[in-house]
Parts: sequence; C-alpha cells; structure tokens
Amino acid sequence: MTNQQQCLEFWQARHSIILSTVDLKGVSETSITPFIADDSGNLYILISELAQHTQNILHLLSELPRGLEQVDNAMCISGLVVADEPELEQLFARERLTLQLSPSEIYRESERFSVLVMQFEQKFGEVIPLLASLPDFHLIQLKIIKGGYVKGFGQAFTFEGCPCQGLEPVQRK
Repeated sequence: MTNQQQCLEFWQARHSIILSTVDLKGVSETSITPFIADDSGNLYILISELAQHTQNILHLLSELPRGLEQVDNAMCISGLVVADEPELEQLFARERLTLQLSPSEIYRESERFSVLVMQFEQKFGEVIPLLASLPDFHLIQLKIIKGGYVKGFGQAFTFEGCPCQGLEPVQRK
C-alpha cells in the first residue's frame, strides 16, 4: 500500500477532529467535534454557540471583509485528526493529520445546508435533525489549505488542499 493509500484509509476512518481556535483576547481554545467530509476534502462541523470554539470561529468570520466567503491563510484555524490510543503500537509515533483550515458558514436557508444535514444524519444518527433545528447551532465548512500526515517515526509528509493528495516527504533542515 502506498503512503497516499494509507493516508486516505486513515482519513476516511476518522469521525472527529480536534480544533484549535483563538478568542478575542488571543487565548487559544482546544476542543473536539464530529465532522463529515466531501470528495474535495472539505470538512463540515455542526457546532453550538455555547461552545467556545464556535464563538471563536463566528468572530473570525465576522472579521472578513465584505464579499469574501473564506478567510485567508493568516486567519486559519488548526485541526488535528489522530489515531485512537488502543490502535497504537507506539504512542510516540501516533498516526495523525495536521490541518490548516479556512472556515465559512453554510446558512440554514440554503439547499446545501439541508443536503449536509442529511449526510450528518446518515453518519451520526437521529439526533442530528434536532441539533440542526436549534437556533444556536451553526454548520461550518472547513476548507483544508494545507496539512501534514505523520505515519510513524521518520515518516512525515506535507500536502496542500485535499488531504493525502500529492504527499511530499518532510526533509530535515
């Protein structure tokens, strides 16, 4: 199996992402949330305003200049997708994907919102229509700008855009 195939297999088996966002005072917040992904590698999260990461993302989006749909690289949030501990042979060589993400909101009035909510329901069950109907929940698209894949000791790669595509080995400096 190629590195790309292993990366894709790892990516497709994951259902949650650890997010790192920053609040108005510059304090970082780390959290975790379930996600779905499309064929282009975009992630979608359904998150509540009661969560600090949601407040941080919504604030970031409110800072966008008029007419822009996505934040630039300087305003990205970070994501981490990791192998579960019971799967590990060596904790120090945990398989993982690191992601730089550009958020944008999918508004509930759009047809796309309905389609994505159905996909969430197929993956996560009957609680999703209830969550999606609550006014404090937001559907956020996270576009992958770039990332890294660590397969194990001495096996680190970078990519741009769609996860696991065009993997380039990390070189020592």
